[in-house]
Amino acid sequence: MSVPRGQRIRRIFLSSYALWALWLASRAVLYLIGTVPRYVGDVGLYQHWYACCLSRHFFPAADPMWQYPPGAAGVFWLTGHLPGGYVDDFAFLAVGCDLAVTVFLWLAPRRGGSPAGAWYWVCGVPLLGTLAVGRLDIVPVALCVVALCLAGRGGVRGALLAAGAAVKAWPVTLLAGTAPGQWRRALAAPVAVLAATCVFFRVPTMSFLAHQGARGVEIESAAATPFMIWRLAGWHGALIYRYGSWQLGGEYAALARDASRAGLVLVAAAAAAWCVLTARGRIRWRPEFAADAPLAVTLLALLASPVLSPQYVLWAIGLAAACLATGRTTQRPVALAVLGVALLTVAVFPTGWQSLLKGSATVTGILVARNALLAAAAAAACWRVARAARPGGEDRDKEPALRSPAGRRANVLQRADGRRQSIESTGTPKSHS
Repeated sequence: MSVPRGQRIRRIFLSSYALWALWLASRAVLYLIGTVPRYVGDVGLYQHWYACCLSRHFFPAADPMWQYPPGAAGVFWLTGHLPGGYVDDFAFLAVGCDLAVTVFLWLAPRRGGSPAGAWYWVCGVPLLGTLAVGRLDIVPVALCVVALCLAGRGGVRGALLAAGAAVKAWPVTLLAGTAPGQWRRALAAPVAVLAATCVFFRVPTMSFLAHQGARGVEIESAAATPFMIWRLAGWHGALIYRYGSWQLGGEYAALARDASRAGLVLVAAAAAAWCVLTARGRIRWRPEFAADAPLAVTLLALLASPVLSPQYVLWAIGLAAACLATGRTTQRPVALAVLGVALLTVAVFPTGWQSLLKGSATVTGILVARNALLAAAAAAACWRVARAARPGGEDRDKEPALRSPAGRRANVLQRADGRRQSIESTGTPKSHS
């Protein structure tokens, strides 16, 4: 029985009301906690860069803590020019980016999508606590989600991708979601921005790359996981604080770094191969790949990266929300796994951070579980995209109910009913040969 139009509109209104009420309450709490002085965190470093350098129109290129592309300076500079205190203004800017993401995801049903993406984002961001409003990552995430919501417009998507990559390098993973026939428009803006950056911001660009290359393997990363387990059994290495993070040092630390870099090279090669096959029409393209493929590549990059800071999980939450907003995605189980990764991440940092540094077996176990779940999510994301890209994959996902016993019985009954109606109308059996 179909639902009356008035009742359906009332349900949509109540659902939207609940969504925005939850957003307002949760973001108000995040803002209030994020602006408490003792929770300043990285924003204090941003403020220092603005006061000493950016307000005077030059980059803190000599500071080894400067590990951002030149576009990040624009965000830090803009925050310093807002009225009010720097910490409050940055949190306000972060909530504004969060609001933009929520609006675009909320409007997804009007584009033929699903409200699941908006609900996922509104409920998923608070799992990371103040990391969502106290780190730079919310800005490129907002640009990427908007780009994915406008996936059919190659030029706009490319421009937003370029803006995101100028702030943080990881949005280049969105290229994996470029549809055949959109490559020229999608690549034009990123290539132009990259060229302009290299020409006009050569020194800060080189310093950013040098500082990133000099970093070791963070203790939270997947490459460091065997060493963190070994540490409980008597590893003779050390944890060293360098470049703003705790990294592996001492015995065999270089092995973890080399393994991580090799993993990144493999991820880049696999992503490049996918892009080439897509551009040449060798992939059975589906519209949902515009968001699904970038999520899979991003999860692989997080797994292989020597730096896995806790706020990086926000990247996966944003992309997973964009996948769900399409209404038809291969990544629903992966999205649930990402929420689990977020919960375990917060259990490690900031909740159990000091215990982890002291060698707590419990917190180390949580860290191992988080990285194992991240690996499972990355593997599932890639497998589900690859399966859907095979010939016939679309048909298998389109009618999953027919593969179950109940679905097959319903299909048989439907065919029998059609055969009976054919006999009644014509008097002769209808051939199904």
